[in-house]
Amino acid sequence: MISKGYLALFQHALQDDEIRNLVKIWLASFDRVEQVLPGSLAGTSTIELKSEKDIAWEQHLQFRVLAGEDFSWIYLGRGSRVLETSGLPYEDNLMPLEVLTELPGLEEVVDQHNEKRLEELEAEGLI
Repeated sequence: MISKGYLALFQHALQDDEIRNLVKIWLASFDRVEQVLPGSLAGTSTIELKSEKDIAWEQHLQFRVLAGEDFSWIYLGRGSRVLETSGLPYEDNLMPLEVLTELPGLEEVVDQHNEKRLEELEAEGLI
């Protein structure tokens, strides 16, 4: 296993206001929130977000939420009902799940290894 992660399904598509609220929750709950820089630098550099107002908007957003030595990557698309998380695969790593705790509008959380449910969501056109 190269990562540990989850897919979160929300009741409604995530629009900018909802995304700002998610980042605000992460900022209040964890040590640090970073965003992968958009554009040609995507995937190589991050910037620390001090506020949800610091989000660099693009269609597909990537964040890293940190708590001490642990972290989780978060991937989401504007206008999508789906958010994905990933982290290191060690057994006690709960970060990829913890970043989903208490998020408003969360309908379902699916383990990345639940192929049956992921196939169902894909057939429904959600992923």
